[in-house]
Amino acid sequence: MAAAAPMLRQLQGSSLYKEVLGPRWSGLPATVRRLHEPGCARGPFTIRRGAGVMSAVLGWLCRFPVAGEQVPTRLVVQQDGALQRWERSFGGHVLTTVQRAREGGLIGEQLGPVECVFQVRPVEGGIAYEQVGAWLCLGPLRLPLPRVLAPRIEATALGVPEGMQVRVTVGSSMAGWLLTYEGLVRPEEEAP
Repeated sequence: MAAAAPMLRQLQGSSLYKEVLGPRWSGLPATVRRLHEPGCARGPFTIRRGAGVMSAVLGWLCRFPVAGEQVPTRLVVQQDGALQRWERSFGGHVLTTVQRAREGGLIGEQLGPVECVFQVRPVEGGIAYEQVGAWLCLGPLRLPLPRVLAPRIEATALGVPEGMQVRVTVGSSMAGWLLTYEGLVRPEEEAP
C-alpha cells in the first residue's frame, strides 16, 4: 500500500517561492527573488560528473548533461497555476523539472518519476535547499523511496553583485556523487 505523499498546497495568486517563504521572501537579495520567479536567465556553468560504472548508468538514466567548463547555460522558469517549470539548458542539453508547494512550507521538485522534497530556507546572501524526502511517482501511485535508493540533492542560490551563484550537487547512497553543476546566472536582459 502506498504511503501518502506530502499534500500539494494551492498558491494564493502568488509565485511559488514567495508563497512558500512567506515574510522571509522580502529579506532575500533582489536577484535571488527575481530568478526564482518566471523569466529567463543565462550564464556559464561548470558541470562535473561522478566516476564509475554505477554513476555513468544513473547519469544516463537521469539524462544528466555531459561534463564541461564554461558551458553556456540558459534557465527558463514558467509559472502555471500552482506549478513552476524549470528548464535548464546546458550547452543545448535540456534538463526540465516541475516544482510545486507542499504542506508544511516544503517544495517538491520532480524529474521523471522521482520527486524530491525540500525545506527551502534563507541563508546569508540567498537560499539553501535541504532535502527531507523523495518519492517514486507512477501515475497516482506515490511510494516513499528509502534513503538507500533515494537521490540526495544539495543546492544553494546566492545573490552576488554579478547575478546569482548556483551550486547543485546530486548523489545517491549506492553510487556516491553523481553530478555537480555550478555557475553564475543573470537575468537574460542583463547577461552579456
